[in-house]
Amino acid sequence: MKTWIEERIGNPGLFTGRKKELAFFLNWIEEIPKRISQSSAILSRRKTGKTALLERLFNLTFHKNGRVIPFYFEIRESDQWIGDFAEEFFLTFIYQFIAFRTRKQEYLDPSRRGTLNKALSAARKEKLDHLSDIIENAIELSQAEKTERLWDIVKDAPRMAAMHYNMFAVQIIDEFQFINRFIFRDKGCTKRIDTLAGSYLRTSEYKNAPLLVSGSWVGWLMDDLNKFLPGRFVKHPLEDMPEEEALETVCKYSLIRNVPITEETSHLIVSLTEGNPFYISALFGSRYPGKRLDTSEGVRKTLEFETMNLDANINSTWMEYIDFAFPKINEKYAKDIVLYLSAHRERRVGHRELREKLGLDMTDPKLEKKLKAIFRSDIIEEDGGLYRGVRDNIFDKVFRRSYSDDIHHFVTREAPEEYRKLFEEIREKYERLRGKYSRYKGAFAEFMIIHHLISAFRNSGRYTSVMANLPDDFAFMEYESLIIPRRCMNRNSRPMCSQGQGVTDIR
Repeated sequence: MKTWIEERIGNPGLFTGRKKELAFFLNWIEEIPKRISQSSAILSRRKTGKTALLERLFNLTFHKNGRVIPFYFEIRESDQWIGDFAEEFFLTFIYQFIAFRTRKQEYLDPSRRGTLNKALSAARKEKLDHLSDIIENAIELSQAEKTERLWDIVKDAPRMAAMHYNMFAVQIIDEFQFINRFIFRDKGCTKRIDTLAGSYLRTSEYKNAPLLVSGSWVGWLMDDLNKFLPGRFVKHPLEDMPEEEALETVCKYSLIRNVPITEETSHLIVSLTEGNPFYISALFGSRYPGKRLDTSEGVRKTLEFETMNLDANINSTWMEYIDFAFPKINEKYAKDIVLYLSAHRERRVGHRELREKLGLDMTDPKLEKKLKAIFRSDIIEEDGGLYRGVRDNIFDKVFRRSYSDDIHHFVTREAPEEYRKLFEEIREKYERLRGKYSRYKGAFAEFMIIHHLISAFRNSGRYTSVMANLPDDFAFMEYESLIIPRRCMNRNSRPMCSQGQGVTDIR
């Protein structure tokens, strides 16, 4: 696959897992020409892989060059006048559309966008007459500062342009929840348009150009979809990766970042992170001075640093959610509620239990309002009208680190002791089931073979110099995937290739 827009994951090889979600949405896009794909929303907190998934879907769809034109736009988390927002949205679409029609990647370079007049020249140059007409209309409205009418035109431009050229479109809008919070009617950004999501009420119903939106603030996005776009979007929570994909991610990060791991520590990391790609990435990218992920003690100390250090990636990311929540609600009650729900996060809790256990002197409506405020900040979860703590051991430590009555005691004694006990439980389980963990052995063996293949490719001269009887034109090739048949594994799940039973698929 050619990378048409740069993916923020960085090295494309780091994109791992999400096989179920990728397959589902690729099929969803495939069915757009049948007009049966309904607008959808991906819901998940920050840094769980939403943007990576959306950018990969864009690149795959763009590369396929079929009848579905992909459009990707991210709503910025900063105050914007509706006129500027509409123009930025429109210019992004215009150049992606021109690039798709012409297959010229230079049109995807953000530095080329400039003004609407420049975009008009590009459309005329490529003989896209209908698109030129839409741009001319937008220029007139922009110059007259008829901003609401301008937004109506550009919002529907992806659908209308695709329809005119007998094509279809998928409109991928990242961080959709910001549309009601950072767009203003006036240039001074004093009059917020807090109902702008509702402008998609009609647009989102069309099947020839459905929307695929995402949101990092799940509570906000759910509120917006339910209030302003009821029944228009199918909601897809982005869950943590399954164990096999998490293991593959751990091995890839180890290889690409050149951070050694072992079979045992790979299992520890997968278990501790519970398949959360952000946590895996944070461990391998941690700035902990003594970082070592090839020993269980090294994994534990690195995780402690990421959880307890205020400047660490995991801690600072969770604190963004927590700091947003508490200024908007009574901090004392919020702290008690979150601590209680976190301590009982394996079950749902109702109003009566919270009032009785925490001694809350408030009515049901007031308590519900407070719970909703905390939920919108994504530090508790709602489940069928009841509430529960975030089912995440790591969040629990971050929260208690900042809101424990004795922070120093928690950081130096309680949290490390809790991690030690958790590590022992995982290690005991690993030892009990070691014979059944063949998938770890097999995956780790595959990881080691891949590591040597990459090394051979990068150092071809050194490897060929120590090998005899090679053809003159022999060269190591860069791998794409590796499959080891089960018959090539011995009882200890180690590679065992006898005559006629070699590695059958190295691409």
